Amino acid sequence: MGVPNMKTTNVIILSGACCNPSFAFVDEKIQTRITKLAEKNGLQVSVSIVTISTAAFGGVAGVSKETDEFIRSLITDKGMSVLPVVIFDDNVAFYGGLASSDLIGEKLRECIND
Repeated sequence: MGVPNMKTTNVIILSGACCNPSFAFVDEKIQTRITKLAEKNGLQVSVSIVTISTAAFGGVAGVSKETDEFIRSLITDKGMSVLPVVIFDDNVAFYGGLASSDLIGEKLRECIND
């Protein structure tokens, strides 16, 4: 579970499943990997999946204006190929597919060490 009073890493998976239902499979895989790696390492995470249609109309709660603008520019420049975009504590950790467990673990450790 984690240590009491330990910092919780907020994770947002920005999904394209609203436009392409096949993206949901990748979103769920990422969510599972993050949750399992956090549990294995005694870390606390809060993972939410937000569709780009929701984000387009209301932004992404918990994301700074700078991060929101960066994500919007990614999508404008590269289209749907950047999805999912995974954000750890307001920092884009990775985007554009199913990240390896090694990369996810590395990004989780970076959050804890910040």
